[in-house]
Amino acid sequence: MEVKSREVKGVVLGGGRGTRLAPLTERTSKQLLPIGDKPMVSRVIGQLSRAGIRDILLLIDQRHASQYLDTLRDGSDLGVQSLSYVWQNPDGKGLPTAINQVRNHVGDSKIVVACGDVLFDDSLEKPVEYFLNKQLGAHAIGAFMRDSAGYSPLVTHGNHITEILDKDKNRHTPAIVDIGTYMYPPDVFNKIDQLKPSERGETEIWELNKKYAAKGTYTYSQINGWWIDAGSSLSLYEEANDHYS
Repeated sequence: MEVKSREVKGVVLGGGRGTRLAPLTERTSKQLLPIGDKPMVSRVIGQLSRAGIRDILLLIDQRHASQYLDTLRDGSDLGVQSLSYVWQNPDGKGLPTAINQVRNHVGDSKIVVACGDVLFDDSLEKPVEYFLNKQLGAHAIGAFMRDSAGYSPLVTHGNHITEILDKDKNRHTPAIVDIGTYMYPPDVFNKIDQLKPSERGETEIWELNKKYAAKGTYTYSQINGWWIDAGSSLSLYEEANDHYS
């Protein structure tokens, strides 16, 4: 698929303290940890590149900025046209607040946001093509889980997301869940401005996405095959390593 850079830009979330992967993250970012023979974030950027997204904005903070620059440099080895580094508050004020940091860098382009620690085998090419052809609203990547405890299940009708349920560690039910890849039109920044911090003092990604679901303009594509939230625990990080070994 031929994608013009003015149409869409990739946004990779590379901040966060990575406490769930301690002690591995005491001196580096979790997204820079190796998965097989590559840094985790390189695999995420590579997936965007293979879907035709060649202009990447990578959110980082000052704790590991020099390591990112030393490792990824200008991104040319990853198949991208441009790799730009965008500063993020190290305190972490929620994913929408992090996404808001790129608003001055994207103009009227659509954006594909990817968490830098979620990996999957399936291709993003068809979901990105669908999103670029959409006239209104946002798009998400979903995956089926037999046990959705701890995730936000998506209530769907056709390929539309009608409702986003709260996370519940005790709800052991099968569901489609979002896996941390979101596609937004330029109006996302106005919607972020409308968000208020939750009880934990952060803006919440599900509150942002609910705004699209309430308008009937939030759709999704379901990936198939293997996927993993490699940054959520040491055991899952080890599983990801085994998968790519």
